[in-house]
Amino acid sequence: MLWFYRFIRGYVAVLFRGDGIERILNIAAANRISLWNTRLCKEGITACVSVKDFKKLPFVIRKSGIRVHILSRKGLPFKTAKNRKRTGLVCGAVIFFLFLEVMSGFVWQIEIRGNSAVAEAEILAACQSIGIHRGLPASKINPKVWRERLLLECDSLAWASINVEGCCVTVNVTEIQKPAEDTSAPCNLKAKADGIIKKLDVTSGNCVVKTGDTVKTGDLLVSGILERADGTEFVHSSGTVTAVTKRNIVLEGKYKRQRRDETGKVKKKYLIDLFGLKIPLFVGGESEKYNSDLKVSTLSLFGKNLPISLYRKEFRFVREYEYTLSHSELCEFLMGELARRLKAEGIGEYEVLSSDFTENRDGVTLSALVSAEENIAVKETVLVAE
Repeated sequence: MLWFYRFIRGYVAVLFRGDGIERILNIAAANRISLWNTRLCKEGITACVSVKDFKKLPFVIRKSGIRVHILSRKGLPFKTAKNRKRTGLVCGAVIFFLFLEVMSGFVWQIEIRGNSAVAEAEILAACQSIGIHRGLPASKINPKVWRERLLLECDSLAWASINVEGCCVTVNVTEIQKPAEDTSAPCNLKAKADGIIKKLDVTSGNCVVKTGDTVKTGDLLVSGILERADGTEFVHSSGTVTAVTKRNIVLEGKYKRQRRDETGKVKKKYLIDLFGLKIPLFVGGESEKYNSDLKVSTLSLFGKNLPISLYRKEFRFVREYEYTLSHSELCEFLMGELARRLKAEGIGEYEVLSSDFTENRDGVTLSALVSAEENIAVKETVLVAE
């Protein structure tokens, strides 16, 4: 740290000349003048001396016949001396440090830690709703109170803590874990739909139906009550019961439909978020209809996000128009809708037993009878009285 102290105070590299030049060391020691980096050379002795001690040298070597020459000036006082008249630079530095001091009292970064199933955007939205946002004075945050508010706002969190570290707010969370299925609780398997039993794969429980039986919604398929010679045993029924089911699905479609196609025209607009202040880099809005994508790039330093973000919004302009389907095209469209609906319900293989297209004033109504193979077993808890 000595070199840093000398740099702050400033020092001078000098050359001592004259007869009996070695005497300068004794003279400096007698007058408490500190010299360092002393070296003997052809011209004399070179050394470094602080600015304060250099001012004493003319008086202590006046009658010694030794002369002193300045080789170089080093340190902060000499570095800043040439900028003393540049008042703008000095004022700018002062304003910059004042700005940092003022900005350090606000929240500019919010970090979410500990989440896996719950999206970070969902937790940030919950923080926003309770008042935690960029630009908030850090002194207004009460970690204990706002922790409770966050848990009330976000039902998927079991625990949370809020820590304020300078300009950064760290939200540590623990998510609610879904309880594992209790396989010890006794239960039955019942039918969730009408059908004809095609396959049984029961691993636990007393199966009360067999292949080929016809069942209705709510019928008992597998019982969790086993009657034994030594008494009654209650078990957790498990397994699958595959049945052939039939269902009637009705879909409606109209001849006239709306379509939205992209024209290929693309425009990009940018916006800078600087310490919570959003500055648009464009003028005016868009009157045409469009699809858009928003991308946000946040400036980071040493792995930490800074409160400076660049928003880029891409506008892909579209043309909306109305078109009319023919009768055959609409029927084909409804059959596609039928396939998408069955897939959404988890039915992979199915057979359309019958389909009836009824034409009306505006379109067509499809009534389809669909047969499918599916697992119709659902669990129902058995209540056991003490």
